[in-house]
Amino acid sequence: MEPPADFNAYHSRILGLEFMNFMSYIGRPLGRYSIRVNTLKSSERDVTRFLRENHVDYGRIPWCPDGLWVSSNELDTLEHQLGYYYIQDASSMIPAEALDPKPGERVLDLCASPGSKTTQIAAKMGNRGVLVANEPNYTRLRGLVYNIQRCGIMNCVITKRDGCSYSKFGEKFARVLVDAPCSDVGTVRRNPFALKFWSVERIRKLSNLQRKLALEGFRMLEKGGTMVYSTCTTSVEENETVVESVLDGFKDARLEEIRLDGLKSMPGLTERTRKCVRVLPQHNDTDSFFIAKVVKNG
Repeated sequence: MEPPADFNAYHSRILGLEFMNFMSYIGRPLGRYSIRVNTLKSSERDVTRFLRENHVDYGRIPWCPDGLWVSSNELDTLEHQLGYYYIQDASSMIPAEALDPKPGERVLDLCASPGSKTTQIAAKMGNRGVLVANEPNYTRLRGLVYNIQRCGIMNCVITKRDGCSYSKFGEKFARVLVDAPCSDVGTVRRNPFALKFWSVERIRKLSNLQRKLALEGFRMLEKGGTMVYSTCTTSVEENETVVESVLDGFKDARLEEIRLDGLKSMPGLTERTRKCVRVLPQHNDTDSFFIAKVVKNG
């Protein structure tokens, strides 16, 4: 699908020298695929044995200890349905790695469906502590429940609440993930129709929702807690602008640098958001992603 004319003009303005390479990559399919070993039910040894038996080449994803590059996109097998591994884009694994949840902590995934990052967080927690997965949309909630069940997650509470007013329940968390609904530009290599609905007006409307979710996520942090804000899109309004609203809204908010081995990326596009991470398709042959790590001083 051809992108709208204003899409090209907008991205040429914000990406500068990266623009031509970006456009080249979003017009081609993914060159490699990825899965994540679900350590709650399986092991890398078991999953790689299965891949070898099925003549699927694989390699390690450097920024995710349980992630594997694979040569096939036809791995929705019985083993996948049983939760031994999870089909997930490699860039989608970055937010949970940046959040770095620990066993025994209280963790909130504010926008959880379909559960890719929820299940990754639970595995990193080793099913210990409390993980709250929130999804206000009933249709999407069913997919979240299914993925949590098939991945063997035992420490998860599922809620169906408006994420923009979640703090009224008075709960506090050591870590909060806000993987916000977005314009999905990052997924166009798998879903070209994401471009059909792209417009500057739409990203501004989404930015208002994203800002409310990010502010709410930060309110629920314990002192010393960590929030990761992420999207699978590229616009400044949905990314840097939202992060700056959190920094403006809370005097105790500060950005922390994200360091993940082997991850190629570029910094945030504004002076105050240089510690954020922008992953474009040409960096690692993945979807696009934006990740910010915000810490509450205390």
